[in-house]
Amino acid sequence: MLALGWAVAASSASLEPAPPEVDARGIAERAEEALRSERTYLAAEMTVISPRLSAPRVVAFENWDDRPGRRSFIRISAPAKDADTTFLKLHPSLWMYVPRVERTMRIPPSMMLQSWMGSDFTNDDLVKESSALDDYEHHLLGVDAAPEGHEGLRAYVVEYVPHEDAPVVWGRIVTWIEVEHGTPLRQEFYDEGGEKLRLMTFGEIAEVEGRHYPLSWTMRPLDKEGHETRIRVREVRFDAEIEDSVFTKRNLTKRR
Repeated sequence: MLALGWAVAASSASLEPAPPEVDARGIAERAEEALRSERTYLAAEMTVISPRLSAPRVVAFENWDDRPGRRSFIRISAPAKDADTTFLKLHPSLWMYVPRVERTMRIPPSMMLQSWMGSDFTNDDLVKESSALDDYEHHLLGVDAAPEGHEGLRAYVVEYVPHEDAPVVWGRIVTWIEVEHGTPLRQEFYDEGGEKLRLMTFGEIAEVEGRHYPLSWTMRPLDKEGHETRIRVREVRFDAEIEDSVFTKRNLTKRR
C-alpha cells in the first residue's frame, strides 16, 4: 500500500486541479463511448515487434462487437497460415477455432491474460471480458495541460482502482482522457505493488462518425525490452447493423 500511495502522489504532482463539478466515472464513460458504440465493426492490422522475430509480424483482423450483449467475434485474415482463425466471446466464455487443425477450443479464464496472437495484447484486451466501468472505481487525479505526445490538448487524468472482488489483474490503471471529446490518449497499467508494467498510447486521432477516434494504438510492456505491438485501424463503423448469427459457435468454422 505504501508503494501504491507513493505512485498516486507522484503521478498527480504536476497536474492542475480538476474542476469540482467534474465526475470521474462520467469521464470514464465518455472514454468508453469514444471507442465503442452499442454495436461496432472494426478492421485493423496489428504489427508485433520483438527481438525474437527476424522481422515484424503483421496480423490483419476484423472485429464485430456487441457491447450490451457482452459478445464479440474476431476473424483473422492474414498471415495466410492463420487465416480464418476465429474467436467468439459469449460472456462469460471465450472460444477459439484453429482451421489448420480443424479444432474448436474453449479458452479458460486462467488464459485470459495470455498473449493474443503472439502480441503484447492479451485475450482480455481484445474481447474486453473485464469492464473498465463495472470492475473499477474511478478517481479524478487532475488535469494534464500538456499530455505527452498530444501537446496542445488537455486531458483529465483518471485513476481506475479495481473493486475488491473484481476479476482483474491490475492493481490500478491511470488513463489520460482528452477534455473536450473524451478520447483516450494514454493508459498506464500498474501491478498491486505499484510497479508500472505496461503502457498503452493512442495516436492519429481523426473524426469518425462524430467521434474523435484514435486510429493507432500502441502497447508496450515495460518489463520486456524491445517488445511493442501496434494496431492500425483501417475501418471502423459505429452503431453497425450486425446479425445475431455472427455471434454463434457455428460462425466460428465458417470460411470467409
